[in-house]
Amino acid sequence: MTVVNGRFLRAAPTGLHRTARSLLDAARKTGANLEVFAPPGVNDPRVDRTLPAPAGRFGDHVWEQVVLPAAARGRPVLSLANTGPLATRRAAVMVHDLAPLVGPGWFAPAMRAYGALVAAAARRARLVITPSHAVRDEIVAHGATGRVVTVRPAVDAYLRAASAPEVEAVRTRWGLAGPFALFVGWADPRKDLATALSAHLRAVRRVPHQLVLVGLPHPTFAPVHVPPVPSVVNAGYVSDDDLRALLTAAAVLMYPSRYEGFGLPPLEAWACGTPALVSDIPVLRESTCGRACYLPVGRADAWAAALQQALVDGLAVPSLPAWSWDDAAGVLVGALEDVDLLAS
Repeated sequence: MTVVNGRFLRAAPTGLHRTARSLLDAARKTGANLEVFAPPGVNDPRVDRTLPAPAGRFGDHVWEQVVLPAAARGRPVLSLANTGPLATRRAAVMVHDLAPLVGPGWFAPAMRAYGALVAAAARRARLVITPSHAVRDEIVAHGATGRVVTVRPAVDAYLRAASAPEVEAVRTRWGLAGPFALFVGWADPRKDLATALSAHLRAVRRVPHQLVLVGLPHPTFAPVHVPPVPSVVNAGYVSDDDLRALLTAAAVLMYPSRYEGFGLPPLEAWACGTPALVSDIPVLRESTCGRACYLPVGRADAWAAALQQALVDGLAVPSLPAWSWDDAAGVLVGALEDVDLLAS
């Protein structure tokens, strides 16, 4: 039986942690023989076995590097959230991105060590899973010598257009009377709130609308300042249901990110019937299959013009790529079997 590193289940289900959960669930649906180990206090029904962890700030890291491989007793270990035990040679690790190495200024200084740990885990793993060919190329450039396989993420099935009452409820909760643009993940510096905000302030002079920000600051990120602007609504962290309703209600999603490992939000917006403005970077052309409205990175004038067009004339919503979590799990399980990491 292959051991799954369940340390990631302690984190809130956002971003890469949501992707890891969805991929784990789909892999288990295939019948793959997986057993999830986690540190104490991880309250998640996916956990099969809890192992004691040292106390203190770095207790979970010690658990991952020492306790987990000892408990695995030579069995393969699958880690789905960037890091894994370096002492385990029969290992597979999913590296979602190398953002702390690509843009260290986007993060708190301690994250540079985390980025080095991610790269080290990839170099030692027998199998590295990446969400995109772009990250695959980065991992290879950082010295990965095992097999590297791309497993494309999918849009979760619940992300479909919300009902009219659900949309009305979020509009009422956050005072959204008219059209608005949505920005998800504003507190992550690489998402480039500055460009979105500048574009909004230019466009709002011609077309009244609001800019809704979703997300919360996190100590791993460098600070991002949100100026007090009456037309900007900071919704903070929202539930999955509220996110779905906001994605449905928005006139457009703004996604001016400077770097991504994949970039699901534009696809999630499409699933809810909403168009997206997307940075013209290779990984986002890959994830959106060349179907999005692409804009130059950091060019607030171009983003403002496109935002104005989206608010006045609307934009077509492309069809979603025909890809599911079941498809992704099939690729993952096949890769594990190919390198003898799926224990019976």
